[in-house]
Amino acid sequence: MNLKNVEGRIIPLGNDPAGNSVFALSVKGERGMVHRLVESMLAIYNIPQEEIALVDSEVSDNMYLMAGGTLCRSSFFAPVGQLIAMAGLRKIYERLTQWAADVKSTY
Repeated sequence: MNLKNVEGRIIPLGNDPAGNSVFALSVKGERGMVHRLVESMLAIYNIPQEEIALVDSEVSDNMYLMAGGTLCRSSFFAPVGQLIAMAGLRKIYERLTQWAADVKSTY
């Protein structure tokens, strides 16, 4: 999947082990916008709020991820960018795994 320009797009991720459809939505800056968007969609289509679990990863990009992503846009610097991005992922990996475990235990 090409992850270029994904801000504001709904990305289908498949199903979780319980068979629920899982989607991601990436936004820059305003996190509250996603909550308002989903709440509006629920109201427009008369979907009960219990049908959707909105989970915010609350993980922001660190400098390594941002620098790696920028370097990966150039084919010449892409290998270096990948190494730097991997360092950024390692930096937040423990927090992400704990977040995933918390979400699994909640839902």
